[in-house]
Amino acid sequence: MQGFLKDFGRCSLAGLKRAFDFNGTASKREFWFFLLFFFVAYAVVWVVDDVFLTNTVNLKELPFGELLPGGYVDPEVGIAVLLFRPIMAIPTLSATVRRLHDVGRSGWWSCLWVLPVPVLGWFWLIPWLLQPSQPSQSP
Repeated sequence: MQGFLKDFGRCSLAGLKRAFDFNGTASKREFWFFLLFFFVAYAVVWVVDDVFLTNTVNLKELPFGELLPGGYVDPEVGIAVLLFRPIMAIPTLSATVRRLHDVGRSGWWSCLWVLPVPVLGWFWLIPWLLQPSQPSQSP
């Protein structure tokens, strides 16, 4: 368990430190631990937002709000949830781009997180993100 927590902390911190680094690669372990960090942090923010803060907006009333998965769980959110996702968008995107580079794909495929329709592109993207690392192509 201690090794898991150590790797989790190391990979989460690496993902945050490399938030604006869209070059290079991210191992499968680094990417998935960072994504786990994202979901755990999002859950904590959501609970704090729901329990301690006033609801600010109904997600389903936003443009394309019916496409937001969180709107089906708890459509009424406050400022903490509204700020968390945009703040974490760039680190999550850069980790995805680096992971795609690691499996020999273009980072542009990371657009499948949201295009053409959120969730639909995930069925194509996630199997790539689960692949083992490819050997380096450079001499």
